[in-house]
Amino acid sequence: MKKLIFRILQTFVIALLIWWLFHDIDIPQLFYAIAKLHGNGIILTLLAVIASDMAIAFRWYYLSRYRHPFLACVSANMLAFFLNTFIPAKMGDLSKIYYLSKNACIDPKESSAIFIIERFFDVIILGFMLLFSTIYVVHNTILTLTAFILFGLAVLFFYAIYHRPFLKKLIRSLPMAKFRTLLYRIALMITHNLTPKRALATLLLTLVMWMLYYLSSIVFFTYATSFHLTLIQIFIATTFAFSFAAIPLTPGGIGTFQAAFVFVLGWYGIPKEEALSASMVLQFLSILPATVYSIFLFFTKDIQMG
Repeated sequence: MKKLIFRILQTFVIALLIWWLFHDIDIPQLFYAIAKLHGNGIILTLLAVIASDMAIAFRWYYLSRYRHPFLACVSANMLAFFLNTFIPAKMGDLSKIYYLSKNACIDPKESSAIFIIERFFDVIILGFMLLFSTIYVVHNTILTLTAFILFGLAVLFFYAIYHRPFLKKLIRSLPMAKFRTLLYRIALMITHNLTPKRALATLLLTLVMWMLYYLSSIVFFTYATSFHLTLIQIFIATTFAFSFAAIPLTPGGIGTFQAAFVFVLGWYGIPKEEALSASMVLQFLSILPATVYSIFLFFTKDIQMG
């Protein structure tokens, strides 16, 4: 019953989102706005997207202590990005664990540990980016307090990882003995992987990766459009778009990504048709390299996914 209610609410929200995006759109103007985009900016954006894809793969390569072949890291991350276009809640990311175990004979527990580390650092970075953007726009002291709470959660994570008695007590409070055993083994792998020095290096790699994410948007809005936005405006719009796309509502954040850009760019005087067309093309460019690469793999490699 709960699942049915959730599905009904999800369908209602998606329908409402689509209606809000398109109910007052001038369709010919939408296609005209797409046609006005500059080709050189689109090419530069694609190069920035490819650079960010390589950065994601290199972070996994580093976290594996260079034991996983770099090409396998690239393939696993590209396939996950491609599958996220069709699977909601970014569950396509879990395919990295399965792909590496089937195609590179890598222990799933090791990949799970790396996956958890990745997600933790991504959430922390995106959380602080969102809080900075919101505080910059709203100037709300409650949001500043939220930033300290987020920082406190990060400290708690590292305390749990590095303080073995606390970690054991925390895991013992969870249900199912087999699940506790598996989780404890993964936690030990995280502890082994995340020495203080490696944690700092991982944080820096994650920052570089997110800078390349933002670079794609900066290049696109600077060279492919004629919006004349400032860097801080692009940063805020992109942050909200990334955050909305992370909501487990639609596969790949399709719709939520566009809604965030349309809403925020509207603050800066960008017409709805132009904001929607630009966000549609930007998201298409962000998934294009992973899509092409994944199709190439499926047709040229003996990929075991089952």
